[in-house]
Amino acid sequence: MAFEYSPIVLDSVNHDDFPQVDLFVKNENKYTLYNSAETKLTDEDIERLRENGTEFVYISSANSELVQAYIEKKFTSIQSINSLSQLSKNLIGSQIIINCINDVYKNPTMAVAFHKCRIILRQINLHFKDRAEIIGFFNKLERNFEKYLITHSAQVTILSMYVYEKLFSAGKNELVEIGVGAMLHDIGMLNIADNIMGKTDVLTESEYHRVKLHPKFGSTILQNVGLNDQIPLDVTLNHHERHDGSGYPRGLNGSRIPRHAMLVSICDIYCALTMNRPYKRASSSQEALETLKSEKRLFDPEILGGFLAVMSNTSPPEKVATEKSSLNSAAVKSFESKIIQELRKQMRNSINDRNKLLLIHSLLTDNIKNTFGDEKTDLISLRAELKDLLNSMHTADRQK
Repeated sequence: MAFEYSPIVLDSVNHDDFPQVDLFVKNENKYTLYNSAETKLTDEDIERLRENGTEFVYISSANSELVQAYIEKKFTSIQSINSLSQLSKNLIGSQIIINCINDVYKNPTMAVAFHKCRIILRQINLHFKDRAEIIGFFNKLERNFEKYLITHSAQVTILSMYVYEKLFSAGKNELVEIGVGAMLHDIGMLNIADNIMGKTDVLTESEYHRVKLHPKFGSTILQNVGLNDQIPLDVTLNHHERHDGSGYPRGLNGSRIPRHAMLVSICDIYCALTMNRPYKRASSSQEALETLKSEKRLFDPEILGGFLAVMSNTSPPEKVATEKSSLNSAAVKSFESKIIQELRKQMRNSINDRNKLLLIHSLLTDNIKNTFGDEKTDLISLRAELKDLLNSMHTADRQK
């Protein structure tokens, strides 16, 4: 078996207590031993790398679980270091996301690996000034993390959470659920043969039919490990559905496609277009945006317009901006009875509007911990009623 290397963000390496493993540096495609496991790593060793502009060091993949556990344990304290740049914190957080996705792909029957995705996203706070910073950041990830499907899923996760928060001012819980869905959206690809996955020419009709089943495979994998939460299931099952009904696996159209899944599908395409593949060069960000515009019939016009606005640093369409401020205006420190009554009324008047119901569910979840007394009891009861309604809608959709 060939020796494999795993990248580690240099700023996650603390000379005091970092695991004693061999550290390598990479120059083009050549790896050179920088510090052996037998030699105590010093602060001067790390500073020398920083002075040379090094952002990543490498370890043997055999040591990746040990080092990954160390970084996850230290991450909370790493995020609080004022002298550490936001770029470094973003890189370390993304490294943890990538490792978490990789763990799921290696252990697709272990529930703990899937539920860890949610735990990780609750702890990580990535911040980007604008789309230019994200574009440069994604280039760094692609250059240093070589597994396409894993790195792609991490990019989709980061971009989906970034754009969704910009468009809809979503609370942390909703963003985490979208992130979990994005991390796992292609997990069904595990059921696609390697010879199909690695094919560089046109797929046969039977091969393409098999690939089109991966959203259903993914949904089944999630449910088999007990991950039955609505948003991740919606994203995994529906991220290839298209607004005009031409998508798969069920040919949903229009508002039948959950908003979360539609946004992740747009981010999925953008990230796929802007990454290099053996059979094609990466598109520039502008080229990818132009491709999305040229295929606008495939996407919800408001969500696509919002995505294009965020990625062009302009204002989102009026309808998206209006929705962003409507229900979210209820996000106060403590829900009063009249607000709960209004949400109950909106829920029952939106019985067939899944996106509206999911937004209400997110608001309830985000505000329960800040609401007390009878209002909290009412809020919990309303959320339970809403969850039952969403579950019944999901069951009905699967039977169609």
